[in-house]
Amino acid sequence: MAERLGWRRACRRHADGQLLFGRLRAAAAGVDMSEEATIRRGVRNARYTTVPNHVFEDMRLSMEARWLLGYLLSKPDNWTVIVGDIAKKGGCGRDKARRIVNELVEAGYAEKDQPRDEGRFGKLSLVIFDEPKEQRDSNAAAYAESVASLPQTENPSTVNPSTANAALVNTDGLVTPESNLEREREREPEDRKTVERWLKRVHPTWPSFVADSGKTAMAAALALTADEREIAADRMADYLAAEKASGGRCAFGVYLSEKRWERLGPKPDAPAKPTYAPAFGPVWAAIRMRDLVTGPKQPPQPLKGWELNAIENGMLNRDTLEKGNRMRGGWPMVNGLHQAAETRGLGIHDFGPEEERLGKLCEFVPIDTECWKAWKVEHELRGWPWLPDPGTMRGVYFPVGGPGGLEAFEQAVRGTNDAQQAAE
Repeated sequence: MAERLGWRRACRRHADGQLLFGRLRAAAAGVDMSEEATIRRGVRNARYTTVPNHVFEDMRLSMEARWLLGYLLSKPDNWTVIVGDIAKKGGCGRDKARRIVNELVEAGYAEKDQPRDEGRFGKLSLVIFDEPKEQRDSNAAAYAESVASLPQTENPSTVNPSTANAALVNTDGLVTPESNLEREREREPEDRKTVERWLKRVHPTWPSFVADSGKTAMAAALALTADEREIAADRMADYLAAEKASGGRCAFGVYLSEKRWERLGPKPDAPAKPTYAPAFGPVWAAIRMRDLVTGPKQPPQPLKGWELNAIENGMLNRDTLEKGNRMRGGWPMVNGLHQAAETRGLGIHDFGPEEERLGKLCEFVPIDTECWKAWKVEHELRGWPWLPDPGTMRGVYFPVGGPGGLEAFEQAVRGTNDAQQAAE
């Protein structure tokens, strides 16, 4: 122990002496050493990577993309990494990991590669470079081959999908370096716990769970990648339904080890979610305005006898009464929308792409603004029923451009060429 402490003190004295010697040399050369250098490099050994400076100076790359490029460049030429490993190392989700990878592709530091094997597409991979494409093209003679490849498990080949393990793996039969084996051993307990949690969640729902061997199921689950386990859990109900129909039966370990979900056809698409347009929103407003601009749908109710008598006696105005009848009877659908929105806050459940297209031609108009007042006057002039109280909403949607934009909206409703251009 004393010898070790003496060695450390000697090293420290040597470093201090080197620093002092450097300062004396700088002072003799007239160099200002009033501020000590902030970058200090440790002693080099075999475990470091050379990354070109332009990687860190390329302003097109985010900090995450620079980290990922440096991480991949630190791997040997035969190394393979999958998205799950990037997400784990980068402390992010798979979606963000894919976005970072796409950033490298867009900047030219990565290229997609999918070779053909006997006329069929092979595994889709991403080749990583330490120089962007434009730099490689301008200096083809000095071009160096890629140093890492990344299988894109999110877009596997339709013929031969990638089944690479979630951990880093060697792809050409070479011996994995000892330092990498150490990292694999460090990661193994965590992966096993992850699989145990997955098995504890999924296995009990299997019909033969009580009689199954837990060790067999665990061994089969460990042999799968994380993506394969997700697919196995997702297709389990489909497989059990097919097995029940055919009268077959197997243990959960067999289902996993033989990857029996692959015997199923493609997963059926989920039923489309019902569409809904909330009251006073853009689609609701487009449907309402379309019904108004296409004119009354039925003639107004004739004036009643007492109303005619009141008109003859000068107590009521004929134009006012006929206009009111026209508003109430001419557009029953619009009045129905108004009533449903005012009394129950309901919107519209039944509409399609055409209504969504018209909804994009509408804009939000805040209450009591000049545009709002202009729309109200336009309704009165045209004899249209005005909106009910929107309640807590700060405004309602109308066609873009105020009342002056009605012509373009009407053209869109009638499907003219000008309308199509306006919709686009």
